[in-house]
Amino acid sequence: MPESSPLERHLASIFAHTIRERRMELGLSQEQVALRADIDRNHYQLMESARSDRRSNRAVNPRFFTLLKLANALEMPVEELLHPISRSYRFQVERGEML
Repeated sequence: MPESSPLERHLASIFAHTIRERRMELGLSQEQVALRADIDRNHYQLMESARSDRRSNRAVNPRFFTLLKLANALEMPVEELLHPISRSYRFQVERGEML
């Protein structure tokens, strides 16, 4: 599988920052969030690291249903979860830096 583009890695790092900050605001451990979202703890740790797996440099790209479960676990609307990523993507597109 090809490596992620710089833009994909940038957006993944924003996502990772968003979920990490929200988890910390709620005073939850990574394991607690994973349990709430019904996802594997290792998978959640990778998301907070902005990576899709431990062996490559591919950016995390969670499935839609995972995003819904994660937003619920973090007690936030999915729109709020995705807003920082969407805002950055629009900015990059306006600058002509599309994928």
